[in-house]
Amino acid sequence: MSKPYTLSVYNTLNGKYENVPVTEEIYRADKRTGWNIDDNNASFYDHEIQFSQLIGGDDGAYENFHEFVSDADATSNAAMDSICKASLRKSMKFLEADEAKLITALFFGEKTERQYANETGIPPMTIHDRKIKILKKIKKLMDSEK
Repeated sequence: MSKPYTLSVYNTLNGKYENVPVTEEIYRADKRTGWNIDDNNASFYDHEIQFSQLIGGDDGAYENFHEFVSDADATSNAAMDSICKASLRKSMKFLEADEAKLITALFFGEKTERQYANETGIPPMTIHDRKIKILKKIKKLMDSEK
């Protein structure tokens, strides 16, 4: 008979810790993770700059902490998305009606190729091939726009 393994898990519904039976694999993975977290925290405090030690400029604004500014800036990503969508819409004016309908359904209507194929009665592979051909056409249109 195998040894029963349990982990203490926080129950967000009742706000209490509860012992939950788990497999040996999960138990061992949890214990390794816990050790790594403790080890990483200790390493961080020994070798890294603490947030309280950073200087954020005159106003202390979060954006001034260069350590926390990433390439995944939500504002710039939203602006780039807007520019790309505007360029895409402009290029779509040069598509045939059926091409524009397919791209609109897949990229703006959030339909899958299979869903669109079922709606139109066109085989899914044909939809896929058309999408690739249309996207290449759009890319050429967008490149010529630059």
